[in-house]
Order: sequence, then C-alpha cells, then structure tokens
Amino acid sequence: MPTLATIAAVEQKHFVDVARIQRTFLNSKHMCCCIPLGVEEEEMKYQKMYSKYPLKQELAAVALVDDQVVGFIQLVKEGVPCDLHTCKQGEMYIESVAVDPASRGLGVGTKLLEWAEEMALQHSCNFISLGVVAGNPAIRLYERKGYVIHPQSCISSLFTVFFVCLCFGPLICPAGSRSYWTCRAYDMKKELKKGEE
Repeated sequence: MPTLATIAAVEQKHFVDVARIQRTFLNSKHMCCCIPLGVEEEEMKYQKMYSKYPLKQELAAVALVDDQVVGFIQLVKEGVPCDLHTCKQGEMYIESVAVDPASRGLGVGTKLLEWAEEMALQHSCNFISLGVVAGNPAIRLYERKGYVIHPQSCISSLFTVFFVCLCFGPLICPAGSRSYWTCRAYDMKKELKKGEE
C-alpha cells in the first residue's frame, strides 16, 4: 500500500516534531544506568546544530502526512560532522532515520530511504551506508531496499560489542533493550548507480 507521506526539507518549524520523533525512537534504548538515549533530544539541539553546520540541514528531511511530521532522516557526507562515523570519499551515510510509531509499516521509512538515495546521487556519491544494531526490525527494510551487511574487522567488532553492550545491553540495566541483547551491530551498504530508481 503506497504511503501518503511526502518528503520535505527540514525547516525550523519542524524541529519540535523532529526532536519528538528522535526522542521516542532513542528512548526505547537505554545507556549505562538505564538512562534513555533520547534524553537530550530537544528543539534547541537542532537549532544550534543547523546554525553551526548549514549543509547538515540540507542533508535532512521530514516525512509529512497531512502536514504532520511522521518521520525524519539525517544524512552526512565527507566533511560533514557525525558523532559515530567518518565518511569516506563518495559515501553518503544515514546518521539517523526514525518513523513515528503510529506510522510504521505504512511506507514512510521506504520514502525516506528513497529520498536519501536521491540526495546521495545529487551529491555524486557512489554508495550509501548506515549502522544498525542487531535485532532492529528495520534491518528487513534495509535488505529489501538493497542494503547489504558488510563484515567488520576484528578490532571494529570488539569495539562494536563493547559500545552496543554499554549503550543498549542488559549488562547494567536488567530491563535493557531486549532486542539488542546480542551486543552486535551491522554496517550496511548499498552501491548506487546513476539513473537508479
């Protein structure tokens, strides 16, 4: 069933809803002493970030249904700051993608990924990538859209296990984030070709 969502550039009027969607998404994951990861997601964060890095705002979009924000995606490329990833030449990285829980399964995520691929091609990128924690149901969507899991080096795998266990694992918080108990994460990548739909 096609979604009625439209994709639009992120504007200041969207910051409150972007923070809400990100907070909802991140609060399902807990760090250290059961601190929800979305605790810092506030409108002001986006105002500051996009004022400091205007290109980062150009690489962000929202999904709208009846003028309501139901999804958000943030991309980065070489030269654009990202906390957890350093882009290679020719790479567009999906730093964050989140869909309002009430709108999941309606094609909103697909629309956001399609927009991301269009942006990557507009910026002359050869591939698009993302990181995803094992157990995230969105992995199936990424695979359907042509993303492939790429193996990590041994050192990278060890760092990932440590990081995922610290941020999402039940080692410290028995309630934990159940679907992430494996302490694994994947790097996924999709090669892009000009003229690709």
